[in-house]
Amino acid sequence: MSAIGEKRSAEHEPSFNKKSKIESRNEQKSTRFERKSHDKNFEMIVQAKKVWEQLRRGDISRDEQKNLMAKIMSIIGGKVQDVIFKHDASRMIQTCLKKGNAEQRNQIAQELKGRFVELSKSMYGKFIVMKAIEYCHKQRDQILVEFRSHVRKLIRHKEASTVIETFYAQYANAAQRHELLAEFYGPEMTLFSNGGGAKTLDELLASFPEKKEPVLRYMSETLQGCLDKGTITNSIVHKALYQYMTLADDKGREEMMGHLKDSLQEIVHTREGAWVAMICLSIASPKDRKNIIKAFKPFLVKIASDEYGYLVLLRLLDVTDDTVLVSKAVLGELSKHATELFADKFGRRFFMYILAGRNTRYLSPETVQLLKEGDQIRVSKKEPEIRAQEILSATSPQLIKLVTENTPTLMREKLSSQVVQEIMLHAVGDKSAAIDAILALAAEDIESENHIIQDRFANRIIKAMIKADTAESENDKAVEPLEFAPKLLEVIKPHLGHFATNHGSYVVLALAEEPSTKKEVKKELKSHKKDIEEAAKTNSGSKLLLEAISKK
Repeated sequence: MSAIGEKRSAEHEPSFNKKSKIESRNEQKSTRFERKSHDKNFEMIVQAKKVWEQLRRGDISRDEQKNLMAKIMSIIGGKVQDVIFKHDASRMIQTCLKKGNAEQRNQIAQELKGRFVELSKSMYGKFIVMKAIEYCHKQRDQILVEFRSHVRKLIRHKEASTVIETFYAQYANAAQRHELLAEFYGPEMTLFSNGGGAKTLDELLASFPEKKEPVLRYMSETLQGCLDKGTITNSIVHKALYQYMTLADDKGREEMMGHLKDSLQEIVHTREGAWVAMICLSIASPKDRKNIIKAFKPFLVKIASDEYGYLVLLRLLDVTDDTVLVSKAVLGELSKHATELFADKFGRRFFMYILAGRNTRYLSPETVQLLKEGDQIRVSKKEPEIRAQEILSATSPQLIKLVTENTPTLMREKLSSQVVQEIMLHAVGDKSAAIDAILALAAEDIESENHIIQDRFANRIIKAMIKADTAESENDKAVEPLEFAPKLLEVIKPHLGHFATNHGSYVVLALAEEPSTKKEVKKELKSHKKDIEEAAKTNSGSKLLLEAISKK
């Protein structure tokens, strides 16, 4: 056999000297156990862990929990600081803070005194601090004292930033939030007033107006550090950002916008974060807006349906002169999820804004005021009315198509039906296909379940479309004649008497009041008057209809 053959043969022979994986793992486990056993706290941790395994269960009684807490506290009492940075022990302390009584919690918090900053930076220790903040109400001020002069570093630390954000967003009272925020203002400003608590930034600058420039400079450096360290998603950072953007001069705002423009999608989920994004969009150049839209694209659906994020998209509509870009990049993407967004409380508002503008029927007065304030700083060439009309013209074909292709679903859903109504009344362009789709539903078997004429949401759209050509209010009047009433009457005429005696009576009433169909409806309903009179006893729509057809 050649040397190569002998070598290959040897490679395939079983090696009796090699350890199996199980043996190797057992040996490693034994070595690890032996190493741990040299730790002076090893026995204490082993005992505490046995109790903790029972304590952490969710099916124990209150008495059992009380006894187990007393037992584990007798083991770890006075030794908490010795084990806080160990993974398993850290979980035990968290459970004790969660399940202990006030006295036991405060005892643990007292033992942790002086270590909260260090713990906050630890991968495991940070969870102990967050549990202490959550459950040790009386110790929060003490924890805050330890954080003093460290917040600027902690908020830029990967682990510790979570602790600061949790404290600020979930558990701090107003004074504590001001104290945490004050760390962004710099050492020249007194962050923690021993006399009457921390002051707001406005109050501080009112007292020390000469400090405005150094404060803004310090804030800018701190905020840029948060951007660099990836901790920009925290709401405390958003609050500081908003304060900076409202106080800085044009140059300062533009510089900060330059740092933020690629990360705006990371801050729009909070109120102040959305406000900052709106300011950035207002002062951005056309090129920057294009890049912002590009960065938004993967997150557009999430932003549109967010409680605050949708405001950013409304601002985008207000300031972007490139209406073709908005139509293709933004509406084009959102249209793919139209049935989902139309039915969403916030998701539909982007579409409604295109169709109805700042109508308080769909936006709160506070939101309208917020949008008006942004008008004062926006940098755009086109007049608002021209931009709005161009966006409406560019997006209308897509919106009308959405109605045409999804009529049965959109008409019968509460929030979606309102969007459909606005599209049919205020979108521009050929709506004949959408009207035909609606008429096709009206022509379905009257015995079919949830017929479109009787559906409580769909028939509101139909009533609005019947009256749209003659309505006096701008909100209710179609921008282009629909001529819908005669077409609908032709479709449902054979069943007019049927609809006059149920929830469809409101649609029939609208036809009876519309000049183009009034005469024919009255004529058609003469033979059904007795049925309508009977229905009027329990149906308010039939009652109103009876009054309408009885008039001469």
